[in-house]
Amino acid sequence: MKYLTLIYYDTFARFFSAIEDAVKQLEPSADFQHMAIFPSGHLYMLSHGRKSKLLACEIKKPSISKTVISEADLEKIAKYHATVGARYGDTYLAALRDRAQDYVNYWKDVIDSYDPDVVIFSGDTRIAAESLQYYLSATTHRAKRYFFEQGPNGTTIFDTKGVNANCSFRKHASSLTGIGYTPEPAIKSDKFKRNPVYRGIDYALTAALRAIGKLPPEWDSMSLGSYPQKKYSACVQHGRDNNPKSAQEILVALQVPDDANNIHHNPLNLGDLDLVTLVTKASEDTGLTVRVREHPLYRRRYTAGLYENLSVSKQALLSDSSLDNDLKNAALVVTVNSMTGLDAYFRKIPVITLGNSFYDHLPGIVRVNDPEDLSDTIKTLVQAGLSKRLGNLNPASVFAEMCANHFLPGHYLDKDLSVPASAIAKILTKGQTCHPEKV
Repeated sequence: MKYLTLIYYDTFARFFSAIEDAVKQLEPSADFQHMAIFPSGHLYMLSHGRKSKLLACEIKKPSISKTVISEADLEKIAKYHATVGARYGDTYLAALRDRAQDYVNYWKDVIDSYDPDVVIFSGDTRIAAESLQYYLSATTHRAKRYFFEQGPNGTTIFDTKGVNANCSFRKHASSLTGIGYTPEPAIKSDKFKRNPVYRGIDYALTAALRAIGKLPPEWDSMSLGSYPQKKYSACVQHGRDNNPKSAQEILVALQVPDDANNIHHNPLNLGDLDLVTLVTKASEDTGLTVRVREHPLYRRRYTAGLYENLSVSKQALLSDSSLDNDLKNAALVVTVNSMTGLDAYFRKIPVITLGNSFYDHLPGIVRVNDPEDLSDTIKTLVQAGLSKRLGNLNPASVFAEMCANHFLPGHYLDKDLSVPASAIAKILTKGQTCHPEKV
């Protein structure tokens, strides 16, 4: 069979190389064509003897034919990049539509000539993935689709519908009970030592092309500015000094800025300040402090308006504590779809999601779709806790059942990739749609 893959960095390339090897052990005639978004992924593949093409170069080549696409579809294909790049203005947005058209034209040539039996995506929301999905769907191509994403607690998600909130099993999670499943600790495997040269080439080329105005939008990380350190420290100190202290708090877990999950699975379109303002207002009658948690890798990278608001708030404070400390006094966690919600669930802390996630239908998780319902929901959960909604169910056991049925053991950054790669190879070569052990 023929396998077409879409990969990102060298770390992804290493994982997909292991998948290729595992598949060829079961199917020696298998043919793989890897399509790399970033130079690091392309160079890794080439240096390890794989067939690879760098998309940023490929789509510049003249297309054999052109596919007619509506403006609405072009905007949908480019939605992620258009959202994070809106700060660049209308000229950039127009260029993105042209880029989306070029991608669809290119994928037409690839699919028509290579005619893959299987297409494997890394992620499902960036312009390269959206355009490929668009063409496959528009032509009802026979290729079976699979989507890869790292899972929680050292696992891998490999699904036929998509990643995160697009996973095929998302809504089925509501029927999980965890009965008969033993909670297991997070898998902690040895991680491989990355060769920094590959990613260093990405950074060097990105800087050079940005300087001359030729940077491909799919390479642009849209670097976020940092809030001034002095003002940031004052914001944190204000929270320590001027907010009421309560035995319990409401924890707001912020999203990663410009994260694809936040953009595509945030139906209320809540920005960081919008989220904090909404929760603060909805929880006024509880008398509880609202503790705001940034993603630890993006401290000082949120909007200036958020920090300015927290610098004068009498109810909300900015946390600089660890996750364990933030959850220690949490009576409730509110988030769009941050993984902090899942961490809280494990600790039997009530969780409200305002967006969509693979875990938002787990028993006990509360989804709020209308902001008008948030205040009453917060009051109910603060008073009743999680036990009333869960009954005798154990969150860790429920999640263990989810892992057993829908996640694969092993992680793409593990030093030894044999476990996840062999599991994926079994799925691919047998044409299955589920966990190989459930076949």
